[in-house]
Amino acid sequence: MDSSMNKKPISIEKSNGSGRGCMVAIGAIFAIFGLFFASLTTLIPFLESRSSDDWVETKCTVVSSKIDVNRDDDGTTYRPLVEFTYNYHGVDYRSDKFDFTSLNRSQSRCRQIVDDHVVGTRMGCFVNPNNPEEAVLVREYDFSYMGLIFPLIFAGLGFAIMLAALFFKNNKSNSISGSAKQPTSPALSSLTADGQPATSSAEHPGDIEDQTWDRPKKLKPSQSRLVVFLVMLLFTLFWDGIVGAMTYQQLRDFGKGPLGQGVDWAEFLFMTPFVLVGLFLLGFVFYLFVGLFNPTVEIALSTGAVRRGESVDVAWQLNGRTSSVRSLKITVEGEESATYRRGTSTITDKNVFCIIPVADTDSPEEIEFGSEVIPIPADTMHTFLADRNKIKWQVVVHGKIPYWPSVKETFEFRVKP
Repeated sequence: MDSSMNKKPISIEKSNGSGRGCMVAIGAIFAIFGLFFASLTTLIPFLESRSSDDWVETKCTVVSSKIDVNRDDDGTTYRPLVEFTYNYHGVDYRSDKFDFTSLNRSQSRCRQIVDDHVVGTRMGCFVNPNNPEEAVLVREYDFSYMGLIFPLIFAGLGFAIMLAALFFKNNKSNSISGSAKQPTSPALSSLTADGQPATSSAEHPGDIEDQTWDRPKKLKPSQSRLVVFLVMLLFTLFWDGIVGAMTYQQLRDFGKGPLGQGVDWAEFLFMTPFVLVGLFLLGFVFYLFVGLFNPTVEIALSTGAVRRGESVDVAWQLNGRTSSVRSLKITVEGEESATYRRGTSTITDKNVFCIIPVADTDSPEEIEFGSEVIPIPADTMHTFLADRNKIKWQVVVHGKIPYWPSVKETFEFRVKP
């Protein structure tokens, strides 16, 4: 380890990882509950309505019709309560399910429903042939904007809080470490008056871009933990919402009759793999959520575009609960990827062709901050990008935390010919 270990850190900004973690947790709670109630009020009733197409229409008689009024500190709510009796295969049944929507309605709408279903009215109802105890008067889906808007407001607020935790943190101090020294490069003098790279007709576009890279550079992670978490959370809620709604009726029918007689076992077995995938997704989302509270990693290089055969200073700094990281391994890796078609499938093969050790330590001081000078081999391949082939170079950070998701981040940089 070189003497630059004791120099000024990458960023003198104080870490606020725990505060951002609390914001993410609060936002996730709002988002999860908002999407959950949106599913209850909109998605599940819609899917129940669609699944009732094979229900049998049967004559019924209205025996009670009134408005159910509920008064509490939040105000007064109204729901239509219509009870009816029907006979199915010689057995008498009674139900009070007007439709598949459990939402409250306006007083005027409830009054209209009660007036249209006075006691003694003979009309048709729809009976579930797999569970005759379940019947509904109206099976058409009654969409409610209020039932969707209010839960989505909560969900949107939750996502806004989580995004704020990521994008609106304090960036007043973002200085590059003294250990990632600025090289002397003629490219730095080829700038315009406003600090932009000067261009000429003889320069390649990649060379022009390199002029902004040939200086100390703080690298950005290839992936944001929060973005990955949010994407997986949305996908999991979408998957589990649909699967949950499709199995909802099966779970209700499971206890009906002896040995679950009302259950369609073929459909139950068909849905089992989808349910297991949904449970796995829930576990994986929880794993990603826990990982949000891991220490954050900062990587700085003396240049963001190093030439083959030259060396580059690599400095690292961990912020947050660094004491939880028991060991840290950092490598510089060159990776080749090739995309091709095999039959009707598109396949991408990846191969790491170069691994350069940077650090492998369990020292708390070296885990929190350190620096090393790394040579890039002259006989290796430079950064390259084509339609189906790619060569990329990256700093890979792997910190092990016992009984907890590990810290794993990658930071891409450029290697020039």
